[in-house]
Amino acid sequence: MSNPKTRPKRRYSEQFLKSGFIAVETNRKETAPLCLICLQVLSNESMRSCRLQHHLKSKHPQKAASPLEYFESLKESFENRPRVGSLFANSRSAAIRVQQASYEISLLIAKTGNNHSVGEQLIKPAIATFLKTVGQTDDKEVAALPLSNNTVCRRIDRMAEDIEQKLVEKLRSRSFSLQMDESTIRQSEALLMSYVRYIDQEDLKEEMLFCRSLETTTTATDIYKQVREYLSEHKIPIENMVSCVADGAPAMMGRKKGCLKMLKDDNPGMLTIHCVIHRENLVARTLSPSLHKVMQAVIKCVNEIKAKPKFERLFEQFCHGQQEAHVRLLIHTEIRWLSKGNCLRRFMELFDAVVEFLKDKEEVALLTSFEGKILLQGKKVSLIEAQESIQGFIKFLRVAANNVRARKLDQFLWLKKCKLSEGALMIIVEHMSTLIENFNERFSDLIEMKFPLWVSQPFLVDLNEAELEFQQELAELQSNLPMEGVFRNTGPRAWLCHGIREK
Repeated sequence: MSNPKTRPKRRYSEQFLKSGFIAVETNRKETAPLCLICLQVLSNESMRSCRLQHHLKSKHPQKAASPLEYFESLKESFENRPRVGSLFANSRSAAIRVQQASYEISLLIAKTGNNHSVGEQLIKPAIATFLKTVGQTDDKEVAALPLSNNTVCRRIDRMAEDIEQKLVEKLRSRSFSLQMDESTIRQSEALLMSYVRYIDQEDLKEEMLFCRSLETTTTATDIYKQVREYLSEHKIPIENMVSCVADGAPAMMGRKKGCLKMLKDDNPGMLTIHCVIHRENLVARTLSPSLHKVMQAVIKCVNEIKAKPKFERLFEQFCHGQQEAHVRLLIHTEIRWLSKGNCLRRFMELFDAVVEFLKDKEEVALLTSFEGKILLQGKKVSLIEAQESIQGFIKFLRVAANNVRARKLDQFLWLKKCKLSEGALMIIVEHMSTLIENFNERFSDLIEMKFPLWVSQPFLVDLNEAELEFQQELAELQSNLPMEGVFRNTGPRAWLCHGIREK
């Protein structure tokens, strides 16, 4: 039995717009006329001028005589109408912006170290007040901003996890240097903090790797296990660790059972280093009995003023009356290594105001003379630069001792203001000699390190004295004038530049 003949599908014509109809696609995937006035969809069979005119005159007689421009405006309005998909898209984009703002504000809270509750208690009300007062708008979006205590905590944790993951991915494929420090905080909680330094985008980067709690003992084995567990959990090859730095604690630097010794057994090519800043602090602690007595007198004097609020207020008013540049003394603590220099410097600046507490002005002036001379701190300080700073300071001490012995005190601001006796002069010279000996002893390994001259001065080295394997590369580098300017500005760190590394 033959199939009945299918009816032909009618096509839409632009002439139908004069009757107020446009073409739409139905669920049956066929074209049908849509009335722009009542939005009724007719069948495909009705797509005829006579039927469309009949619908217009019978259903909308008042619009039958409307010009073509009227129906074109209806068509434009229909095409630009808000749709369900766009409404959801707008709401989705608004929700994404609110969430992004929540993350950025949470990051600011983390950087400032405020309580996580400050977002809901202060930041949200402040933003709402600004919008109402200045922008004269409502605060509906601000009310929807999630900044509760738990939300901010989750945001910070997720950002921290993301940062750690990106750092771990970098350490899996490049060399890095590890620095460790074990410290005890409040409630006797022992923490192991670890930092890494690596090369990224032609620059030295320094990031905190992890901070873990040592729940029981803090032996070398405990610290070693924490480091090895972290490297294993994140699949970081220990062979990528080219050097490891720690302070001089036996658990860290022990020659037989120290943590660094255990790590070096796992990675023989790794370089172990005693922190140069810690060694510098150990040298600074060495004082002659006379200078130690003066230091203790200064600390006692400062503590006597700072211990009682009444004395501190009276001292502040006294300094105001004397028109001093400062009105408060600074406290020195053993934990903060660099606070000693600031304490002594402020004490000498206010010496005339506290002269009744201390009489030995000459020796105190010496203690403030050498603070901050060695540039061992700061980011991107390499072993080459640390070696240059140490050797330069030792040479300066030798010259300074001769100058003090000859009473040439222009290099020392506070000594120049004093009247030095012969006894004080001998104490100062002996202290400088002791410093030279201690520096040579504490930094013997760093001083004895031999770096090829072409590492720090590639444009001054004689090619005949360089290793054969580097002569061709050095010759090409010495002929590159732009690279010479880079080395003059950045020093040995210029080797991090991508163009030089390729050579």
